[in-house]
Amino acid sequence: MSENTQELGFIYFSSPEYFVGRKISAWMPVLRRLGASVIVFNGNFIRAIPEDIFLCAKDYQLTPVVHLTSELPLARKFNEVAFLLDVYAKWGVNEVILGNKPNMKQAWPMAGWHYDNIVDHFLDRFIPLATHAVRLGLTPVAPPLQPGGDYWDTAFMELFLAGLKRRQLSEILEHLVLSSYGYTFNKPLDWGDGGPEQWMSTEPYQAKAGQQDQLGFHHFEWMQAIGQKVSGTQFQTLILDAGNPGVQYSETQPTKVFRDIQQIMRFCQSGSPKGDHNGKASIVCSDSIRFCAFSLDTLNEIMSKPFEPAHLAQLFDGKNKEKAFAVAQTDERKPIKHYLLLPAHRSGVSDAILNKVRPIIKAFQPTIGFSIREASLAERVSVYPDGGAFSDGDINQLRSSGCVVDLLPESGIEIATYLQNNPYVK
Repeated sequence: MSENTQELGFIYFSSPEYFVGRKISAWMPVLRRLGASVIVFNGNFIRAIPEDIFLCAKDYQLTPVVHLTSELPLARKFNEVAFLLDVYAKWGVNEVILGNKPNMKQAWPMAGWHYDNIVDHFLDRFIPLATHAVRLGLTPVAPPLQPGGDYWDTAFMELFLAGLKRRQLSEILEHLVLSSYGYTFNKPLDWGDGGPEQWMSTEPYQAKAGQQDQLGFHHFEWMQAIGQKVSGTQFQTLILDAGNPGVQYSETQPTKVFRDIQQIMRFCQSGSPKGDHNGKASIVCSDSIRFCAFSLDTLNEIMSKPFEPAHLAQLFDGKNKEKAFAVAQTDERKPIKHYLLLPAHRSGVSDAILNKVRPIIKAFQPTIGFSIREASLAERVSVYPDGGAFSDGDINQLRSSGCVVDLLPESGIEIATYLQNNPYVK
C-alpha cells in the first residue's frame, strides 16, 4: 500500500466566547495552515449556529460539518426542527451528525432511559431527520457512541444498522456515514488495531489475557466491521476527538495526551501502510475514513495555560513558531464593541430608517456611523442594508477584518423578530 495523507479536521470550541469575530479570525487561519480541510461545529435543536460562522469557514476553505449533540426530538416534533437542516444545507454544510452517545443514560435527559427498546426508540427519532437530510443533499451521519457505554456500543451499532435494514430504509443506508470517537483510554495507539477479525475471542465486558477490544483509538475499525457484517457495506467513517484519553484528565498526564495527539496528526499528515508500524501505531489512511478531527475543547482543557492559536501551531507545527506567534497577535481586542452601520445619503438619514433601527439602538447601544473603515474597528457590526447600499465586497471587507457581521432585515417587524431570536440580547 502506498503512502497517503489523511484528510484532517478540527472540532471547534463549544463555548460562545469563541464565536466572536476576533476569535474566529484568529483560529481559522491556523487550522487551515495546519492542513485542515474540515471544521466541525457542535449545535443543538433550539437555535441555529450563526450564519457568519459558516461564511468565515468558507473564506478559509474549511468544509463545515454540524454535530447536533443534544437529544434528538420526537418524530412528532420533526416540523419544529426540520428548518435547521434546511438552513445548514443552504449555508454549505455537507454532513450532519445526528446525536451524540445515545448508548449513554445522560444522552436521554428528557425521555429517560428505556433499556429494553432504546435502539428502536432512537431509530424512531433518527429516521425522520436522516430522511430529510438526504432529500436536502446532506449526508446523514450516525452518532458517535461511547466506547463501552451503558449500552454496549458494538451491540447498539449492530442493532441500529439492522433496524435500518429491517425497515428497508435503503435511501438512508446508501448515504449513511458512521462516526467514532478516537479515544485512547490511556492505551497504546495501536490497541484494537485490526478490529474483531484480528481479536476474534474478545467478548463484551470481559478483558481476556492477550486479547484487545474496541476500547482504544481503533474503535472506528470495530464500527466499520459491524457495518460490513450487517449490510455488506464498508461505510465511510468520521473519527472525532482523536487522541482524547476518554478518562478523567486527573487520571492521565497532559504530556502523554499531547504526544498521542501529535503522533496521530503525524501519521495523518505523512501516511503509513497498515501493518508497517515498526513499533508505532498508525492510522489507516484509506478512502473509508472521511476525516480525522481533533477537538479544540480537549486541547483547551488539558492546556495548563490560556490556549491561544500560537499554542496549537506549536503543538502541530513546531518548525514555524515565529509565524505561529504572528498569527496569535491578530487576536488583539478591537476598540469598538458594536457598530451600527447605516447607509449614507446626500439628504441624510431618513426618519423611516431611524424608526426601524431604534430597537437596535435601545437593545445594544452601539456606536452609530456611516463608514466601512470605522466599522471595521468593531467586534460586531450590524448593517442596515437599505436595498443595495452596501455591496458584497463591503460586507466581505468587514468579515476579513475580523468583524462578526449581522445583516439586519429592512422592515421594522422583521427587526423586532430578529431581536427576539438574537443570542446577544440579554
